[in-house]
Amino acid sequence: MRDRLEVEWVPGPQFKIRPPVRGLGALERPRLESALSAAADSHRLTLVAAPAGYGKSTFLGDWVRKCDLPCAWLSLDRFDTQPARLFHGVVGAIQSAASKLPLPGTDALLALDPSLAHDRAASYDLLLGALEHLTEPIVLVIDDVHLAGPGLANGIVGVLAASAPPSLRLVLSGRGHTSIQLERFRYGEGLGELRAAELAFTLEEVAQFASALGQDQTFDAGSLWKMTAGWPVAVHASLVSLAQARNVPLATPGSAPTHVPLADYVAEEILDQIEPSLAEFILRATTSDWLGRRLAVELEGRPHGGVLLEECLRNGLFIEEHEYRAGESMFRWHSLFAAQCRRILQRRDPLLAERLHRVAARYYQDVDVVECVAQALQGRAPRQAVISLGAHWLEFLLGNDVQTLERLCLDLPAPWGEDPEILMIRSVCRALSGDGTAAAELTDRALSRTFALDAIRRRRLDSYRALYEPLPADGRLDLHTETVDGRSTTDISGDGRSSSFSTGLFLLAQAEFRLHRTGELATALLQATGATANPEQLEAVEICAQAELALAHSIAGDLVSADELGTAALERGEALGWNSRQRMAPAWLARGIACYWNDDLKAARTCLTKAQRLGSELFPTGPLSAIYRVLVDCAAGDLARLADSSAALESFHGRGRYAVSWNALDTIAVAKIAEARGDRDGALRTVQPLGAGGHGALADTLLAELLRREGDTAASQRCAESLADRRGSSYIDTCLSLTEAIMAHGSGDAAAAHERIEHAVLRAEPETVLRPFAERREELADLLVEHAVWGTAHESFIAALMARETQGETRLRAQSYWNLTEREREVLSYMRSIMTAAEIAEALYISVNTVKTHERSIYRKLGAVSRRDALKTAAKRGIV
Repeated sequence: MRDRLEVEWVPGPQFKIRPPVRGLGALERPRLESALSAAADSHRLTLVAAPAGYGKSTFLGDWVRKCDLPCAWLSLDRFDTQPARLFHGVVGAIQSAASKLPLPGTDALLALDPSLAHDRAASYDLLLGALEHLTEPIVLVIDDVHLAGPGLANGIVGVLAASAPPSLRLVLSGRGHTSIQLERFRYGEGLGELRAAELAFTLEEVAQFASALGQDQTFDAGSLWKMTAGWPVAVHASLVSLAQARNVPLATPGSAPTHVPLADYVAEEILDQIEPSLAEFILRATTSDWLGRRLAVELEGRPHGGVLLEECLRNGLFIEEHEYRAGESMFRWHSLFAAQCRRILQRRDPLLAERLHRVAARYYQDVDVVECVAQALQGRAPRQAVISLGAHWLEFLLGNDVQTLERLCLDLPAPWGEDPEILMIRSVCRALSGDGTAAAELTDRALSRTFALDAIRRRRLDSYRALYEPLPADGRLDLHTETVDGRSTTDISGDGRSSSFSTGLFLLAQAEFRLHRTGELATALLQATGATANPEQLEAVEICAQAELALAHSIAGDLVSADELGTAALERGEALGWNSRQRMAPAWLARGIACYWNDDLKAARTCLTKAQRLGSELFPTGPLSAIYRVLVDCAAGDLARLADSSAALESFHGRGRYAVSWNALDTIAVAKIAEARGDRDGALRTVQPLGAGGHGALADTLLAELLRREGDTAASQRCAESLADRRGSSYIDTCLSLTEAIMAHGSGDAAAAHERIEHAVLRAEPETVLRPFAERREELADLLVEHAVWGTAHESFIAALMARETQGETRLRAQSYWNLTEREREVLSYMRSIMTAAEIAEALYISVNTVKTHERSIYRKLGAVSRRDALKTAAKRGIV
């Protein structure tokens, strides 16, 4: 046995067994260090996995230097695929750390021969046996495990992962899927994991890093965070490029860069480090940010494109799998990574890049108009864009606004922008926007160019012209409505009309609802639809129209009618077996919106979840459901559910069937999430780029309150003033009036404050709009009492509001609840029963030891000494 004093030998270069030196200006990340400490305390094996550029080595090095436990470090390289070399490195790293421990139990480790004997099993057993002599835990961090190749699982690292004693805590760090089988850990003794989502910079970290690199407080950290999705190397590259260009005047001081110089990094550090065939596939497949297996095969040009897509997913190559669409999973690339790959391919083979954009355009032609147009223009194939728009523009109106459709037409280059069908589409857009003069001029230009159309496109143009010809200058359709026996009729009939005319009328009516206009034109259109439909179709149209009317009423603030119409539509749909079909999504969404503003959060969540599931491919029901789900979960203070609704919101960001801009509402929802998590400064930084209004009515209403609550009253006031002519909705007007009342009270204008409160309750009482009062309950508590004394025409409503306050309506839960992990909350919920630890373990498919570990953690966080104490404390704090 070697003498301890002789053990100063280091296996190979010293840098391999020492954590990397912190780079100049690198950001300290205590958030991650705490998470890793918790994982290492609770699990024998912890995995840190993320693509290149997420700062894994830097953060692990910081953690090792600060860790209370003795830590051994080993960095792998491409030569560590050899079992003997890897064993040599592992033993040397552990011996280096053990030599610093003046504790009994390390002699056996120090006496080991780091050379792998001919009998590998015997060498591995000797190491395991030596580790069993340790009296204190030791952590072995192995960095860049992906470089060890597929043999990792069968070598010493796989043996340690499977069989090492509890005294060894193993932390493996790498870029993608490790060959070590991890599922038995996840569902057995447990596995600590930190992945790209955790390693990405938060908004606060981006702002902190920007400040460290010389940016002042005016810097727009929110935009940089969104553009990079928190990818640390991209944030660093952006800030460095700004610093280098500091002497160049910027158009907007403090703005984030629009171009991130990462193409060379992606080429050298990511693509050049993987198999050439996989790298070539990535360059092809990133033609589109979103794709399914079929498009992957078409872009690859060979049948195994789908297999390569799965390989990218397994290896953590900047791609995520999302919900099913049209029978297949959809995959989403990290948008910034995909943009760099497109830039690389454009440099290497511009003709191939153009051809692949044309392939993507053909794929999306009948699936996604926005994506088809974008891909066609990048592939220099504007004709493809014209074909998609001409065939699907009426469907597009079903889920989008007129401005988006018109913008797509205007993006077409000459001479395609003068195509007769495109001109006719623009004419309809102008007419629906109320610009009759421009609509007539565009129609004349379209008709003067019909000679360029083939027979099919000419017939299609004529049918749409016939459909929209009745539109007058103000965009309203005069259908000569009369009343007969109490029922409205019109003089439009189906004579000489094709069956598509009925569908066209119904789609146009839906478009009117989606544009949140008054229901007169839409109602007349639906009545005209009934006149052209056969009896079998009529009931289906009526139910769909009822669902759309419910949504229109909910958006207009008529919550009572919305709930009644939505319920009626769902009941009729249920009789036909429709309640799980997409066409019922508007009814579920209408009821969800009504329940939210009525402050029935549980019912709202149920309805919105159903609407989102059914309407995921149909704008705006999908994203609007996601927005309202975030509002509901923020209101309930349930951060466990909020994590799910936040993820659902992110899945809609910038993408969906017929994608449309929801940037303002999306930004406000992100700010609400930050606020609910206690990050008020982050919430303010998130919404400040939106300015002081000029967005949709709902967005500006939420923005005004956010700005007021976070202290920017001047911007809040300007935002409220911008809504002067857009306060028709009951809940919009109620929210704004309460925001104005609180600001007036704060400035000492008591008369204005009470006038605004009286107006708020005037608008709120008929529709039972309670959520705005509940959201501001603490600031309104005394003010409502004063208002009752001041005098009101709505005494019963005011009394009911004050009664809700004294009864202790749902409040944000204690911060300690948010500190419990998801698994700890699951265990806590089972602890309320008489189940034993073994029975809880069986129910959760984890080991008894893991359950006990979670119980100890729960006791520590709640300051309890027993199950009874923990449950009592949890009940007091609103956790259970």
